[in-house]
Amino acid sequence: MGKDPRLTEAGNPATARIDRATAREIVDLINSEDARVASAVARESEAIARLIDEVERRIRIGGRLIYVGAGTSGRLGVLDASECPPTFGTDPDLVKGVIAGGAPALEASMEGVEDDEAAGSASIDALGVGAEDFVLGIAASATTPFVQAALIEARERGARIGLLSFTPPPESLARLADVTITPIVGPEAIAGSTRMKAGTATKLVLNTLTTGVMVRLGKVHRNLMVDLQAVSRKLVGRSIRIVREVSGVDEHTARQLLAAAGGSSKIAIAMHELRASRALAERVVDECSGLLSEAIERYADRPLPYYAGYPETFGEEDTRLLAARLRAAPDRLRRAAEHEAPPERRTARWGAREHLAHLIECETAAFRPRVDRILETEEPGFEDWEPSPDPAGEGDAEQLLDVFHTERSRTCALLEPLSDRGWARSATIGDERITLYQFLRGVAHHDEAHAVRIRERIHSDLMCPSAGSASVLSEPGS
Repeated sequence: MGKDPRLTEAGNPATARIDRATAREIVDLINSEDARVASAVARESEAIARLIDEVERRIRIGGRLIYVGAGTSGRLGVLDASECPPTFGTDPDLVKGVIAGGAPALEASMEGVEDDEAAGSASIDALGVGAEDFVLGIAASATTPFVQAALIEARERGARIGLLSFTPPPESLARLADVTITPIVGPEAIAGSTRMKAGTATKLVLNTLTTGVMVRLGKVHRNLMVDLQAVSRKLVGRSIRIVREVSGVDEHTARQLLAAAGGSSKIAIAMHELRASRALAERVVDECSGLLSEAIERYADRPLPYYAGYPETFGEEDTRLLAARLRAAPDRLRRAAEHEAPPERRTARWGAREHLAHLIECETAAFRPRVDRILETEEPGFEDWEPSPDPAGEGDAEQLLDVFHTERSRTCALLEPLSDRGWARSATIGDERITLYQFLRGVAHHDEAHAVRIRERIHSDLMCPSAGSASVLSEPGS
């Protein structure tokens, strides 16, 4: 019988007599093999860093990170994906885990499903994978048919793809992938048991990947998880400690800031440091790529005009990314509506339906007409515009999402032929002169702020139990 070329299937001479070992000897043998894992992962540092860059770019234009695996590899992908929302406050659909065999395979071994190529392709189709997404296949042996088929399907749909394996992948698959990560951890202590060293290495790589991406997206300030979802008293306590540590305020003030910020430690800190309302603090942080430290450094102790932070200079990559953000808004809002907090856990009277009706009104009554006039008129001027305090719309949230998608598509169609000169056309809004690019940055932020409001789950009375719901603070610059 020929030798299996997959390293994960090879026998390990160091543990050839493990079946004769004492309990202490077994521990020492396994620990000795595990000690090889960290250095094997370290040798892939450059590839992991490239993967972080790729995934960050995909997410910034509205894409997702999707893990695909079978068995242990699939379970670890699902685990990592499931830990991102509570740790970093992400949309549950931002990082997704797909396992061959579906949910039942998380609890029970279903080894045969890893050979189902049709199911691998279908899993990508079911998620609606597109050009903005990044799909990472996790296959210890690099040969899992379910994973290979999923990656091929994702590539055909225009997505960027990567492979994490512990044996060199077939040349055809390596050529297909944008990033390959291959920590050579060597044969397992028990031949073929990839839940051991390969599983440990998978956890290390995925931890580094999602943590690195979230740091780059501004989900971490210093080394604090400032975007955690404070949905329990323990996490509310952690949020309060974070605000106190960064801003130096007392517990009562930290609670008030958090209540006014919808439970976001990051925005609470920005509101305090910038002396800004929640809406303005959110926008300034957004325009600093989500990085709280940059927002504080750039705008602390300075007056904040309404369009503060929207850059006057931009390039082709900037406009391409902005156009992608605008196109992706309906899908982001759809995902937010799917995870809308139940009425008893909302902190505001608007639900998804009201938010969507408001967005449609803004799009049709203000945003697109202003884009039209900026493109057709030299230096037009606009008066301040106030939307309806109680937006009305026909139909349920799903129907309103369809309307918003149609209206946003019409707006985006105006942008497709624009050159840099078109994006640089300007107008006066109120007392400020802004470019079309700056104006549309504001529109993109407005979309995303409403997606956050739809999904908001924080109880104000957890933050300020004696005061009930806190009102938004009104500092200078509001």
